Amino acid sequence: MKYLLTLLASALSLCTTAIAQDYEPTTTWPYICRDFMEGDLVMGDGQQRNGLYNVCVLDSRLHFIDGELVKEASPADVLHVRLGQDRYINAGGRMMKVLAESEHGIVAEETLADLTRLNETGGAYGSSSSSMATTALSSISMGPRINISHMELKNSKSEGKILPLTSRIYLLVGMDIIYATRKDVSQTAGVDKDAFKLFCKEHKIKWKDPQSLLGVIDFLSGQKGGGL
Repeated sequence: MKYLLTLLASALSLCTTAIAQDYEPTTTWPYICRDFMEGDLVMGDGQQRNGLYNVCVLDSRLHFIDGELVKEASPADVLHVRLGQDRYINAGGRMMKVLAESEHGIVAEETLADLTRLNETGGAYGSSSSSMATTALSSISMGPRINISHMELKNSKSEGKILPLTSRIYLLVGMDIIYATRKDVSQTAGVDKDAFKLFCKEHKIKWKDPQSLLGVIDFLSGQKGGGL
C-alpha cells in the first residue's frame, strides 16, 4: 500500500509539472503566468499592496487588475513583487525574476518575447511569409494595454500566435545591471581586467549557474568597495 501511495504521489507530481509546463504566452496573452496571480507588491516607498499581478513579456512591465481592467504599474512605484514562489524585482524599469541573492547583489533573469523568431519561424509560430508575420505583429498590437478588460483579454488567449521567448541573466550590483557574460563583466567600469581574469581562472565560473554567479557578484562588490 505504501508503495502504491508513493507511486500515485509521483504520478500526480509529474502530471502537475506537465500542466505547468504546458503553458505558453501568445501574441494576445503575452504574460509570464497563465493568469494573473495573487501577489504581494512592495512599492518604492516601502508600502505593501496585495493584488492580482502578471509580468508582460513584451516589455518586462508589471501589470495588475484594478476592478475589471488590466493596468500597468508605473516602474517608479515598484520595488519588487512576489508571484507564487517567484519574486520579481524592478531593475531599471524591467521586471526580472530573482534566481539567487546575497548581501552583495542579485542574480536575476529577464524573459522577453523573441519577436525576430516570431517573424522568421514557421510551424508552431506560423508561416514565415511577410503576410503571416504582419498578422502576428498585428495581434500583438491589440494585446494588453492599460484599461483593457481582463475578461475580454483572457477570452482572446487562444486567438494569437505562440510567442517564442528568450531569456537573459543579469547581475544586479548596486546601481549596475550587468549582462552575465565574462565579456560584459570584464568591461564594467571600475573592474580590474587582470584581477577578473585571475578570478575566473581560479573559480571556474559557470555562467548559467546562479549560485556560481553569486561569486562574480562578490568579486564585483569587492572591486567597487561595497555592496547593495
